[in-house]
Amino acid sequence: MLDRLDRLVARPELERRIVAIILALGFVARIVWLFLDPATRLGPHRSEMWHVAATFAQTGAIGGAYTPDSGPSSHVGPFNPIVGGLVYRALGVGTPAAEVALAVIAGAIIAALFWVLYRVAARLGVAPVPRLAALVLLALVPLNFYVEAVDFRIREGGLAALLGAGLLLWTLDLDRRGPLTLRAVAGFGLAAGFAFLINPGIALGAYAGLGLVALRHMRWQRWLPAALLLAAGFAIVNGPWIARNAIVYDRFMPSRGNFGLELDTAYHAAAVHPADPRAVFVARSQEIHPFFSAAAYARFKTFPNDATYFDTLGVEAKQWIAAHPGESAGITLRHLRELYFPPLWLFDQYGVGKSNLLVKLAIVWATTALALAAIVVGLREAPRRFVFVVLTMVFPTLLYIIVQPTLRYRYAFTELLTFLAAGLVWRLIGGRRVVPVEGVAR
Repeated sequence: MLDRLDRLVARPELERRIVAIILALGFVARIVWLFLDPATRLGPHRSEMWHVAATFAQTGAIGGAYTPDSGPSSHVGPFNPIVGGLVYRALGVGTPAAEVALAVIAGAIIAALFWVLYRVAARLGVAPVPRLAALVLLALVPLNFYVEAVDFRIREGGLAALLGAGLLLWTLDLDRRGPLTLRAVAGFGLAAGFAFLINPGIALGAYAGLGLVALRHMRWQRWLPAALLLAAGFAIVNGPWIARNAIVYDRFMPSRGNFGLELDTAYHAAAVHPADPRAVFVARSQEIHPFFSAAAYARFKTFPNDATYFDTLGVEAKQWIAAHPGESAGITLRHLRELYFPPLWLFDQYGVGKSNLLVKLAIVWATTALALAAIVVGLREAPRRFVFVVLTMVFPTLLYIIVQPTLRYRYAFTELLTFLAAGLVWRLIGGRRVVPVEGVAR
């Protein structure tokens, strides 16, 4: 029965149509969802990145992350604020037309992400029926609609996830094809360089995956030219941002400058055994984050620029970590648990009261547990492919467990888990595991 159903939906033309319909419905669902509560969902989602986008629309500068006169910003990357700023310049800052346009862009990115993940799952041997079931869950069940349709209108989480999934798919294909050419390395280097501009953790996982492909499929005499091509791709994409940071801050800064802020938000005495983690997180943000309180903003303004302020916070955090190694290790382990099994408070991080939190929590926890088990099984049965999944996940994991995890952070690399979980459930109920095939999965 299960095999017959699997063979039915596995017909390439039918499968393509089903996938297209699901993705289209998911896209439309997110836009309709916005209009169900336009007062709260169609207004601008004010964040540091939104402020920078507004500033860029009005002045052409990457700055104003906290107030219009807060100066140049190293808090956010350049790409999403520039895109958002261009939309705002054309349609007006925060206008309904601009927000709908940005929602359409965000929805298209999310649809592309699900399509790429569907193909990745096929490469990993997940059968068509569970792939489609996972696609339905991601596309049509409102687990992450707020993040996807509101938060990601300006923030980069959806694009980071798409880039990570695309680079994973590319890596799997390169490994399957055999000899790795320098031309392929050059193209991959440009894409990975762009991923670094958006999310360094995602890019590092991609570089590691390509390195493994090179060990398997490239003569050692070509390793140096390949490394030079990767460096060139990185410089081409990131060079303008690095140059801007050198001019503005007089330092080499290949990514953002706010790491010290994130570290100091996560590691402090009140975070060791918090009775109310959300309250501790909010209080710490109000204490040191210039976006969240006038007092923190006033302290920030005593420094020459935001990067210098963030450096000071980073020194404070590192000193506390060095003085409290046991407590710091405990916080890090808790972050690891929160990243993969987020507590209820992360679904309502700022206390705005989102609905159906317990249902979402149960689905995310069950999906994650099943997916991690699927990865273990995959490493035993098909280690050649699943090692790339591990590399894709381990680098952003290492990055995000030393800051306070959020649902937005984990989204950058965890959406594949839904497909892996569905594949394992399918096998547990008697469905077959398939060898990756050509056709729709391409």
